[in-house]
Amino acid sequence: MTKIYIVRHGETQWNKEEVFRGRKDIPLNESGLRQANSVGQYFSHISVNRIVSSPLERARQTAEAISNTTGTAVDTMAEFTDMNFGIWEGLTLPEVEKDFPADFALWKLSPEKLRLEGGESLAMVRERGSSGLKNIDYA
Repeated sequence: MTKIYIVRHGETQWNKEEVFRGRKDIPLNESGLRQANSVGQYFSHISVNRIVSSPLERARQTAEAISNTTGTAVDTMAEFTDMNFGIWEGLTLPEVEKDFPADFALWKLSPEKLRLEGGESLAMVRERGSSGLKNIDYA
């Protein structure tokens, strides 16, 4: 039986500052690098046949920490790139709440109903991610 582990990237400065990252290629900060190393250690005693990552640096850095302890190469797939937050990318949570109050309220209450200008809906992200999972060679 194939096991799939889904690992979220470590902390970035923008995570810490509550800035919408989306497709912005923000690297891990010091804390995120420590978190990545910890998750790498977690996998050091697990047989890992394949590592697939988003092409964004923060995800690749986390995947590479796992690669360093398992000896398994990292492949990237665009299907696993973070959600495109469109006009929200690069804005802080308070800025979004102030400048887009109706959209922010919808995001908080029913995020599946929101599609941001220039961005994606959660349904689009789910479809993209599902497509990526179907296209992985698990052998």
